[in-house]
Amino acid sequence: MIKDSSQYLCVNTFDSDDEEKSFDDARPKSHILRMRPMLSHGALICTSLLFFALWMGTPSPHLRDDIPVYSPAIVAVEPVILRFNGSLDFPSIYRGSPSPELDAAWDRIAGDVLPTRMSLEEILKAGDVDSPSKVKYPAKLDGDFMVSMEAPHQLHCLNLLRKASWPEYYRHTDISFQDEPEVVRMHLDHCIEMIRQNIMCNADVTMITWDWVQGHNIPYPNFNNRHQCRNYEKILDWADKHAVHIDSSEVTRLDDTIELPLPFYPGSLGV
Repeated sequence: MIKDSSQYLCVNTFDSDDEEKSFDDARPKSHILRMRPMLSHGALICTSLLFFALWMGTPSPHLRDDIPVYSPAIVAVEPVILRFNGSLDFPSIYRGSPSPELDAAWDRIAGDVLPTRMSLEEILKAGDVDSPSKVKYPAKLDGDFMVSMEAPHQLHCLNLLRKASWPEYYRHTDISFQDEPEVVRMHLDHCIEMIRQNIMCNADVTMITWDWVQGHNIPYPNFNNRHQCRNYEKILDWADKHAVHIDSSEVTRLDDTIELPLPFYPGSLGV
């Protein structure tokens, strides 16, 4: 923490005749002449310290666009530089025809992540409010609020869109597609909208280069570039470590609970 810059301010030095007289009264003039370079250097050093303190106290422009909303999981955020693989035929474990192995890979990163908890102080710190509609844990968990992370939910939405692209397979194996058609459509639209908001919220300004590619008469974008990322595995580890293991029967409505109207929260979608 930078201390008050006033502590770096020097006592003013003077170069007036009156000031020289006061030195003359106490010291020989030659001594004063010897001191002048020292005083000049001292003033220069103090001025440099002052500007350094002011510079250090100026907010960095690199932090201005990345002020995080409070989350207890922020301690798990580990920046990493990753090179994306945007090749059209990249053999990712997350793509391909439906199979138990493919579903297992997606379930690991986008499956049901157990909720964790936040205290009232943390809820307020995150800019939220103490609403009577919010779910709270029983007294043995200090009456903390039930919370969960956004990232697994966003990946759940992406996984739902992936499954929707294979309707013949998942129509019979996934409960999400066995509801009324209008409910399925609402769920899909919800997921599209959540992903859109997230992409625009975290707008990636990484530059994509373009290349001349054999067989193409126009430039082709190269999506295999480096990105500033977060270590998702570490975030999953944090979620697992801080998950609240409690029987659902212990999470009950309190006497002062106020339920939100159904149109506000389409709980039938299971999202």
